[in-house]
Amino acid sequence: MSIAEATKTDARRIVLRDVPWSHYETLLDMFKDHPLRMAYDRGTLEIMTPLSLHERYKKLIGRMIDLMTLEWGIRIVAVGQTTFRSEEVLRGIEPDQCYYLASAGGVADWARVDLEVDPPPDLAVEIDVTNDSTLRLGIHAGLKIPEVWRFDGETLQVLRLEGDAYRPVSASVVLPSAPISDMARFLMRYDMGNDTLWTIEFRDWLLKTIPTPREG
Repeated sequence: MSIAEATKTDARRIVLRDVPWSHYETLLDMFKDHPLRMAYDRGTLEIMTPLSLHERYKKLIGRMIDLMTLEWGIRIVAVGQTTFRSEEVLRGIEPDQCYYLASAGGVADWARVDLEVDPPPDLAVEIDVTNDSTLRLGIHAGLKIPEVWRFDGETLQVLRLEGDAYRPVSASVVLPSAPISDMARFLMRYDMGNDTLWTIEFRDWLLKTIPTPREG
């Protein structure tokens, strides 16, 4: 195992090359109770600790998704930063947020979601304000997660999996009525300092602007 890169971002991120799958699994077990984030792609291992700004955006997007699915009566199961991994494709990741919607019925046991027997989540969220998510997107694609929302601090981008790669699309497939561009506008007010008020304002705007959709 060799340290091939140590980026100088405030997120304290390093990338290791030539890491065997068994070492990755050992590290996951060793640090399961620590705030480290790991992403593994066929020998390349990224380890990072996120900043508060990263966590702010992640939590606010989560509030939006929770609110939209609640108001619209859409079944959703949030699985947060669950570690998804597959030795078959030698990839593993902990998304910033991830959710089951249409595929929720295919999960056998919510206490232990396992991609060897369960479908991948329908939606993953990646916050890309303190580091580059290129490696992580490749892992999502390898694990066949059909949709990723990526926020870079200004733009919320929807990416759909086509073949082995993602391409930008104008609207979500898993939540077609989600107001993607307006969500980004609200996210840029991350520093309001009152998440309750922020959520109320987003809810009020949502209910006044978007008719209750009929989503599956």
